[in-house]
Amino acid sequence: MNSSVSTPRQLTAAPAACHLCCGEALPTIVVSYFPVSGEELKVMLCTPCDARRPSRATSWLSPVDFDWIALESSSAELLTAFKNGQWVPYSQELVFAENLAWFVWTEETLRAAVRAADPWTARGRLVRVLDGNAFLVLRDVSAADPSLHTLRRLIDALAAAIA
Repeated sequence: MNSSVSTPRQLTAAPAACHLCCGEALPTIVVSYFPVSGEELKVMLCTPCDARRPSRATSWLSPVDFDWIALESSSAELLTAFKNGQWVPYSQELVFAENLAWFVWTEETLRAAVRAADPWTARGRLVRVLDGNAFLVLRDVSAADPSLHTLRRLIDALAAAIA
């Protein structure tokens, strides 16, 4: 006979996760999400995602919000790697970034810049960050939109490194 008394385990609730970045969400920021199944889901967001997502003026998540979070995370990762010295861009990437810093960003201008990139730049990490999601986000927002802030910081940091 076992004389030890087992105590019931208490379940604790984990904080709700943001549907976009998996950070801690606030229960007061709830938006609708319509997955492929077509059934509306109510999901929570964190304050930064709610403030900077491209469709922040609406009460639902749009496909561009998912493109944005992919662009946001890859831009932030590359910026951190650059600042910490874990990524040293090709000199051609620095020139490419300097050129990007000077012109007005639209979906078309960014696509044209990436297409015109020389082979060394095209092989680099910066073009991989831009290629795809940046175009899709720029399709829905202007270049001055807060959703592009991290990408702008990355481009500015690279452009400043050339001087």
